[in-house]
Amino acid sequence: MYAEWGVDYIKVDDISFPYHADEIEAVRKAIDNCGRPIVLSLSPGPAFIGNPKHLRENANMWRISGDFWDKWDALKRQLELCRDWAPLVTQGHWPDADMLPLGKLNIRTELKDHPVRTTNFTRDEQYFLMTLWSIFRSPLMFGGNLPDNDEFTTSLITNEEVIRVNQNSTENKEISFKNGISIWTAKDIENPVKYLAMLNISDSVVHITCTPEELGISSGSLVCDLWKKSDIGPFGNSIVLSIPAHGAVLYSVK
Repeated sequence: MYAEWGVDYIKVDDISFPYHADEIEAVRKAIDNCGRPIVLSLSPGPAFIGNPKHLRENANMWRISGDFWDKWDALKRQLELCRDWAPLVTQGHWPDADMLPLGKLNIRTELKDHPVRTTNFTRDEQYFLMTLWSIFRSPLMFGGNLPDNDEFTTSLITNEEVIRVNQNSTENKEISFKNGISIWTAKDIENPVKYLAMLNISDSVVHITCTPEELGISSGSLVCDLWKKSDIGPFGNSIVLSIPAHGAVLYSVK
């Protein structure tokens, strides 16, 4: 029936935690026999990280956590989960960090005493969220009410270069985590470009000094700030960066 309706995506709830392997296999078999390619998403999590083979054989997406809302402590926890799952990301099979709780939320909800509101995340935390989801290559699904978006919220989800990191990168991994700063790198699939993300879980701005070699890039590489959409020149022998509290930066390096 779903295939006849032209459905492209099915999210099956209450199936991956606890993990119902037999039901997951049944849905997979039904999709394979329906005559139409359909993306299968398993929810909610956390999916069991020790069994990636079964997940990849049967699903295209699986939640790595329970329901994710606009709380800073929850966002910090997602960083930990993304760190663990990153080595297991494969093309077509995506660990899912959940929807983006941005913009206007709770238009319709079963939660009591939770009125309509805009996201609780600060602007820096929203940059952190979008940077992490992009460098980790989590599926990007907007959880707010699009018609109520302000200009800033729309800018977060329409930045073509940031979306490219999510859609066209490989070898995505955290290379360092110290002093509250998580550093990730990735490579563009098609172009000689590297991506560099730095995320600050600290409650204050952090100034870091590092060499290009520590970041796995070459001295003299041309750097572009993808959020600001501005070139910041070549990296010298030493790099000094300031990362806002609860914030992030995302660069392309050529």
